[in-house]
This record gives sequence, C-alpha cells and structure tokens, in this order.
Amino acid sequence: MSAIEIVVITAMAEEMTPFLDRASLVGDPEGVGNATHRTAVINGFSVLLVQGGIGLVNAAGAATSSILVAKSDRERTLPPLVISAGTAGGLGAGVRVGDVVIGTEHINIDADARAFGYVLGQVPGMPACYPVAPSLVQASAVAPPAHRLGQTVHQGLIVSSYSFVGRDRAERITSQFAHVLATDMESSAIAQTCYVHNAAFLAVRGVSDLCGPASDEDFLTHVDDAAERSAEIATVLFKPLIASLRSAANAF
Repeated sequence: MSAIEIVVITAMAEEMTPFLDRASLVGDPEGVGNATHRTAVINGFSVLLVQGGIGLVNAAGAATSSILVAKSDRERTLPPLVISAGTAGGLGAGVRVGDVVIGTEHINIDADARAFGYVLGQVPGMPACYPVAPSLVQASAVAPPAHRLGQTVHQGLIVSSYSFVGRDRAERITSQFAHVLATDMESSAIAQTCYVHNAAFLAVRGVSDLCGPASDEDFLTHVDDAAERSAEIATVLFKPLIASLRSAANAF
C-alpha cells in the first residue's frame, strides 16, 4: 500500500462501519493503545482507519498514534490529513437530525480557566479555539451527493465535551457560544492534537439528535444513519481536500 494520505478517526464501531463498507481493500486490525488501526483503500486513496474510543482522552491518544504512524512513512510528501468522523448532537437553530456539520473551528467547552484570565474553552497555554485551514474549509464547501434520506451540510463551530449534552446544558452552550452548530465528545481533542503535530484537520459529523429531552433515545435510533451520512460526505471530500493540500505544498 502507498503512503497513508488520510487518517479517519471514529469513536465507535457503528461510526467506522460505513467506511469499512466503502473500502476496496482493508488490512487486518491492529491494536495501538486503546485504538484499533486498519489500513484501507477508499476511492483510490490510502487511508488509515482508526477506531479510537469515546471521549477526549481516547480521541487524543488515537490521533497521536495515527499521526505518528502516518508521519513515519518515508514516502510521505504531504502532511497527513486527519478527519474526525461519526455522529454529533445538533445545537444550531437551523440544524436538523439527518444533517451533516463540517467543523470550521473547534472548542473544548470542558476547559474553564477563566479565573486565570483565559477565555472559556481555552486550555492554558493553547489557542482559544482551533480553526480549520481556510483552504480546507473552501475545499469542503461542496454540494452533498444524492442520498435516499436527503441532507443539508452546514459549516461552522463544533464544540466538544465529556458530557452527552441534554436540553439544560444545550441551553448553556448556545448562550455561551451563539454560533455553535453541533457538539461531540472527540473533535476538539483531535483538532488540538493535529495543531501540536502540524497535521491538517477536518471534522465531518452526522447529526443524530438535537440535544433535547429525548436526545439519548434519538441518538440510539439515528446513530447508524448519522454515521452513514458522515462517511458519505467525508469520502466525497477526500479528493478536493487532498487536492487542496497538494496545491498548498506546490506553492512553496
């Protein structure tokens, strides 16, 4: 297999399955810490599929191990592209179950060091948020493919937390971050890890629930569909995202 071009990280098996279904070639699973790595070929691209586990620490560990694997390849000519895929809870006013949210910036809302002069969501010594490179934002602004359920693709802020967000916390989050679109439990940790390792990053998340009174029931009902839509959009984006990275590399 050629050098790894793309790393896809999901938390759960349900979120990884749609990527495995799209692969023309899949290697044997390999345990690395709490993560499971599989090499694969999807849409002609060499991909490292990583199921990392739920939560910020599991996500950071999975991202670190996969970035180090990708960077160790001597054939590498581009920085690895890391995609956080899977499900999310919708928070934005126009976001609905069945939509897909592509992150343009990421914040860890569990970080609160405001007593020491930092802003809410800022880990001391780190940026206040993790914006996605403008070239990748532009490359990801594509019309969604036809889908039997239909979907709307949004771009904007995704926040992450160790909490599964219900109605009460959703109201607090939207009051603190008025432009937030969705919440998950991994993407900000992966974004921070990519920042410190100089890896390109994008999150593509399918909305499984709207963080309301029945959000846990909605999640269980729609997790598979949301994961499918995340994978559908993410794999469509492989080509324009890699083209954008190649264009940027050739500019230097």
